Amino acid sequence: MIIIVGLILLVVFTVRIRSVLRATGVTRWTRAAVTLFLATCTLYAWGLFHVLGGGLRRDKTCEFFEGAGYVPGEARESLLPLSSTCNAHHDMVPGYVNPGLAVLCAATLAAVAAAVTLAVRGPRPPGSR
Repeated sequence: MIIIVGLILLVVFTVRIRSVLRATGVTRWTRAAVTLFLATCTLYAWGLFHVLGGGLRRDKTCEFFEGAGYVPGEARESLLPLSSTCNAHHDMVPGYVNPGLAVLCAATLAAVAAAVTLAVRGPRPPGSR
């Protein structure tokens, strides 16, 4: 199931990136912002899947899938930054998720800022650089 969803997302992002590369000006930055936002949402959903333990109880997920002992007093959950710990030393959310979310959020904001800046400036006459 995860492989099928991953392949579908790969096709969607490939189509989105191709449409970004074909566009110009404000349209390019707007499409880039939408694509980056979709990537951010996808990565957040992937991390959230790990927080929720794939629908299983956290103690069972820790013991069977993560190979870590579950200590109820040390286990914590957080939605921002994404975290679901089994004990004081083991987090079920992969280490790349939170830094990736930070980078994608920053890139999305930069693309939005570029699109807004170009939209406010308006079209430039040819040769006015």
